[in-house]
Amino acid sequence: MNAVPSIPAPSRYIARDRPRAPAPHGAAREILSELFDALWIEDVAGLRSRGILGGPSEDGTHDYALALGPGHLRARVRPDEWRDGVRLAGGTRFETARGTRELDAAGLLALALDALPDLPPAIRQRTLAAMDGVLDALPDREAATDPLVAQALSGDAVAAPLAWERLAAWRDRPFHPLARARGGFDRAESLAYGAEAGRYFALSWCALARDRLDRSPGAAPLDPAAWLLDPSQRALLAQEMEACGLDGSHVALPLHPWQAAHVLPERFAPEIRGGRLVPLDFRGPLVAATSSLRTVALPTRPGLHLKLPLDVRTLGVRRLLPPQSLHNGLHGAALLAAGIARDPELARTVLIADETAFWHFAEADGDLYAERPGLLGCALRRLPVAPAVPLASLAVAPRGGVPPALQAVAGDAPDLSVLFTDIAGLVLGTALRCACLGFVPELHGQNALVAFESGRPRRLILRDHDTVRTAPDWLAGVGLPVPAYLVTDPRRNSLLLRRPEDLIAYAQTLALDVALRAVAEAFAAAGRGFTLAQARQILIATVEAALDGVEVPAARKALVASCLVARPDAPFKEVLAPLLAAPALTTSMPSRLGRAPNPLAPGVGR
Repeated sequence: MNAVPSIPAPSRYIARDRPRAPAPHGAAREILSELFDALWIEDVAGLRSRGILGGPSEDGTHDYALALGPGHLRARVRPDEWRDGVRLAGGTRFETARGTRELDAAGLLALALDALPDLPPAIRQRTLAAMDGVLDALPDREAATDPLVAQALSGDAVAAPLAWERLAAWRDRPFHPLARARGGFDRAESLAYGAEAGRYFALSWCALARDRLDRSPGAAPLDPAAWLLDPSQRALLAQEMEACGLDGSHVALPLHPWQAAHVLPERFAPEIRGGRLVPLDFRGPLVAATSSLRTVALPTRPGLHLKLPLDVRTLGVRRLLPPQSLHNGLHGAALLAAGIARDPELARTVLIADETAFWHFAEADGDLYAERPGLLGCALRRLPVAPAVPLASLAVAPRGGVPPALQAVAGDAPDLSVLFTDIAGLVLGTALRCACLGFVPELHGQNALVAFESGRPRRLILRDHDTVRTAPDWLAGVGLPVPAYLVTDPRRNSLLLRRPEDLIAYAQTLALDVALRAVAEAFAAAGRGFTLAQARQILIATVEAALDGVEVPAARKALVASCLVARPDAPFKEVLAPLLAAPALTTSMPSRLGRAPNPLAPGVGR
């Protein structure tokens, strides 16, 4: 792109009046930047291919213009320091003969969608509603996080880890402009049940007939109440169960209160009428949402999390708890354990959360793939090391400077270069050593935690094992078992991959281009002299170090190295274009692998 903006060309354009002024706080600006960047790199509405870039100004920024209908989309952009391209450097506006209109993220999205003539109206409306919901429900980040920052820095063994989890919610899916969309929640519910505002709420409970309950082998012999409740709470629950005549025939299950109010009465009406499912008056204990939203932490039980189905849409996905995913988690965890046992470096640095205990509703015919078993149930997660810092929280600095979660574990003046080297070694090193063996955990910032010792990151804790991707041929080649995953749609299956390159792509997109990029950008913005150029050099060295000691065929290591550092382009996880192409939202996030300039390729940033 070059030269100066051209005269507007005629095109289909429908103006969308947005009476709300652009929200001023940092999170809204961040969403606008992420939206522009995603539109640009995925070339939605021709933002990359048709946009025109002016020459550099004294501050290094460029004027950007794109002809859209009766006017121009205008913005200031700067060179992208992560990969070849540009990033938004300021606000966006729409200029016409009638005047200029400043755009927030919703206004920019409306302009882009109106420039897609073949976009079905229902998808357009769905996407705009998601962005409206994000901006309408978003609390002021700085105000909302000040108490969390204080708790994160407090050193309290209970308050600090929970604050880290809540801070992670502000960056758990970086670079996805609709990550905070929660279809099904209104603003009050988003504040009550979201992690960002940091509120506690009490669990609801129901009693389910034992003949309609399935449990994992790891759940026996205890029921959920035994894990979650203190003795006095268990006594109150048992008293109600006995008074209702349910103590021998039913099992008490916890429910997210939103699910209890909005899903149970309609979807389980036959069981409620027949007495197989009985809503209970008992409430408790108090819990708080983690960045996962449907996963809650118990303030009084550090290291114990509870995952609950929540029929709310985030990232274009219904957050249910399908039994097949729970069972796939058992298979994924078994493979992780086998791989860790095989590699001494992984055995030294990687731990996995225990997610073997779960319970779920069972249809009379035992159909695991029916919808209702995913609407009622729960799963426990026990972390092997507490406290541990969610990787995503290391990319959150609400008021600038060093991320508070990092300060809490590494001090007020940490050496960011040393720390990023250690973090990259744990995260990318783990991903690549695993890839050489034939599997890759889903190593984004929400699923990975870092355990620090003496101010340095020492161990990586993996959680959420239901999406451990595999290359079966590579697994077999080193004697590791191929997981017996339950796959509902072989054509869209992403767990058992035919090509090793597809497996490596998950390490590139999730561990490198999402999780570590977010941390690198936060460190670079901290004002301590750390740069993205340093980050890329550290990552290149990490690739070489990680592959050096892996005992697998040399051809495998050569392929991994080639994909990571030798090729000019690399996989890029597209999120907007697939969302616009999805006619209906399911339990799988709409995404696809595109290609983008490789941030680790030779010559990048020079």
